[in-house]
Parts: sequence; structure tokens; C-alpha cells
Amino acid sequence: MADETKKSARPKGAFFYGWWVVIGGLLIMATCYTAFVNCIPLFQTHIVRDLGITVGQFNTGVSLSTVIAVFASLVIGRLTDRCPARALAAFAILTTVVVLVLMSMVEQVWQFYALCVIAGMVVVAGTRLLVSVVISNWFTLKRGLAVSIALSGSGVGGVLLSPVTSAVIASAGWRAAFLVLAGICLIAALPLCLAVFVTRPSDKGLVPYGAGLSEQAKVDRSPDAPVTVSVGWSVLRKNAGFWALVFGFVMMGVANGAFITNAVANMTSVTVNGTEVVTGGHSLMWAGTVWSFYLGLVIVAKVSLGAIYDRFGLTVGTSLGTVASTLAAVFLCFAATDWGPILACVFFAFATCMGTVAPPVVVAKQYGKKDFGTVTGIVTAFELFGAAIGSVASGLLFDAYLSFVPVWVMMGVASVLMGAALLASVPAARKLVARRRAEGAPEIDEEGLEVPQA
Repeated sequence: MADETKKSARPKGAFFYGWWVVIGGLLIMATCYTAFVNCIPLFQTHIVRDLGITVGQFNTGVSLSTVIAVFASLVIGRLTDRCPARALAAFAILTTVVVLVLMSMVEQVWQFYALCVIAGMVVVAGTRLLVSVVISNWFTLKRGLAVSIALSGSGVGGVLLSPVTSAVIASAGWRAAFLVLAGICLIAALPLCLAVFVTRPSDKGLVPYGAGLSEQAKVDRSPDAPVTVSVGWSVLRKNAGFWALVFGFVMMGVANGAFITNAVANMTSVTVNGTEVVTGGHSLMWAGTVWSFYLGLVIVAKVSLGAIYDRFGLTVGTSLGTVASTLAAVFLCFAATDWGPILACVFFAFATCMGTVAPPVVVAKQYGKKDFGTVTGIVTAFELFGAAIGSVASGLLFDAYLSFVPVWVMMGVASVLMGAALLASVPAARKLVARRRAEGAPEIDEEGLEVPQA
């Protein structure tokens, strides 16, 4: 048989090649993604002051990147199904470097906006989606763990790069900090990704990790049965349960956009039109330390969430994420205290993983791997659209009330809606899979390809 000519999915005494792909993905997330998502809040107050713009204008630039990422994700999702992962990774890394260098030269707000558009098109959309889809191709067992380890790179990078960025900003200015980030991305991410990134196991004569074994048979004991029947985008686009899933991730995006863009400013102060508005009243160094603490927790939280999905299933993982996001919104309202920002970071470190780890894991668990890149790209696009809404709305709310409290109320409401929609999508997906099987839909193999019917 053809499968017998392939190497074992779990070679004894050998290091499974898919873990090299995981390491490459982790480095992309730790550098490129971190620079534009986790480090950008550290630049907010400095760019607002030096360019003479408002918080709303800065947040609009950040939201532009996420709006563009919405449409880019639709394209990139398809590209991951068709183009070599190595080429896509190299393009994303090199684009990141160029944009960061140009960021250091910004003098006008329109230049900032233009670079945010490019970053959204390639970096924000390309890195996370590419990493999650490619790694999911390599794993049947431990899929949630593998994806979460790679995506936890944003936390690893945040812990390492946030203090570096803060120190460079304090000593040499924010322009120099962008140049430092560009150098780190080029040196740390590009070489290994060029060496190891491969789209599918079959490209190297391998099969996915755990191929041919049910999730219940070995490591993953999730109550969610593996989907082995073809579903695919042509079916999902007409399914109400799928669009409930999409709505849930839009709300997750709103919460993420509000928190990530404003969490640091919420702890310190904001200068608007030459007037300082004290929000939390803490020093920038204190806020940077708390932010680094948050990003450190994200590392543990991402790995934990992936393991929770593998072991306890979609309902448990989603419920925990919803509660954590809602509690974070509550604690953010107490920015002037020491415990408020810290507890908010503790809870949102877990909740934010719903926006990164959950999309590829949930899509694979609910609908299988048929058209996996395309479907994950669509879900990610809508989540990024939610992040754009959260970022813009939060800036407008702050400019209107000169307080972040209304922003956190919005975030709390979005968190509750997220949980309700995602939980409702689980039984709907099971019904759809059962219906497809009853209709005689083709079976799919471990890589999501339809098995020819006899």
C-alpha cells in the first residue's frame, strides 16, 4: 500500500520532523508577530506625542493593519493550500524587516498609516495564519499542543522583546527601537525557517504525527471525535452553525483589539492635544514590567489552552476562555490600583489565546481538514475584523470620555457574546458532520484530502 512506503508518523528513536516546523513557527511568532502586535503598545504614547496626533488616530493606524489583514487572510488561507510554506515564510519575514526600518523614519501620520496597511497585509495576517495552518497539517495527535507551542512564540518574544524595546525607547528613542526590532527579526527568524519550513508531511515522504490512530487511542483523549468525513468550504458557507462560530471569533477580536491596543496606556497616562490625561498613574517602567509579566503568562497559557482542547475538548476550553476574558475586563476598570492591572493581565493572558490558538484547533476539531487553510483563513479574517472594530471603537470611546472604563465595558460585553456563540457552534457542527456522513460524503485522510470511493 502507498502508506507503507512512507516513513512512520512516530519514528522510534527519531525526532519527528514536524517539531522542527513547530520551532520555526515559534521563531516567526516570537519576532515578526510580536513586533507588530505585542510591542506596538509600547510605542503608543511616544508616537502620539512626537507626531502630535491623538490616541484615536494612533489606534486607527493599528486598526488599519487589522482591517487589511481581514482581506489578506482570505488570500493567504488559500495560498497556504497551494504555495510552498518556505517561500511564504521568507516573504513575511523580509517584509517585516523592511516595514520596521521604514517605521523608524515616519514623520507624518499618513506614513504611519501606509506602513500599518503593509504590515496588516503580510505580517499580521501572514505569520499567525501560516504558522497555524502548516503546523496543523503536520499533526493529527497533539495538534492543539503543537499549534499552541508555536503560537506561544508571541509570548516568548514579548517577554524578551518588551523590556528590550522599552529600554531602547528610554535610552535612544522609539525610532531606534524599531531598527533594533528589524535586526532581531532578520537574524532570529529567517535562517531556520528557510531551512525547515515544509507545507505538508507528504512533501518529505512522511505522514502526520499520529496518522491512523484515533485521538482517543493515544495521547489526546478529547471528547470531540475526529472528523473523518469531507465537509469543506462549499458546505460551511451555507451553514448557520459555522457563521455562529465566525461571530464568536469576531467578538474575540473585539476584546483582543481593545486590550492589546490600550492596556499599557491604561496603566500610565495619555497626552492629548498637549494635555496629560492620567489613566492609571503608574510609571512607564512599571507598566512595561507588568506587560512583560503578561506576555510571560501568555507562553504558559497558550500551551495550556492547546492541551486543554486536546484533553477536555471544545466546550471546556471555550468556557474557560470566556470566563477569563470577562474577568479581565472587570479588573481593567481598576487601573489606578496595583492589583487591577496585574489581575487583568493574569486572566487575559489565558483569554487572548482564544484569538490565536483556538481558530485552527476549533476548525479542525469541528469540521476536519478539508479546505483547512481556506476555512481557517476565513475565520481568522473575521476575527481580525473584530480586532479592528475593537481598536477603533476603543480609541473613539477614550477620546469621547477621556477614560478607558467605557472601553472595558465594551470588552466585557464582547467576551460574553463570544462564549455564547462559540458554545452554540459545537453541537451545530456535530449535527452537520453527522448529516454529511448520512449523505454519503467522501472520507478524508490525515492531510484533509478526499479518499477516492471504490
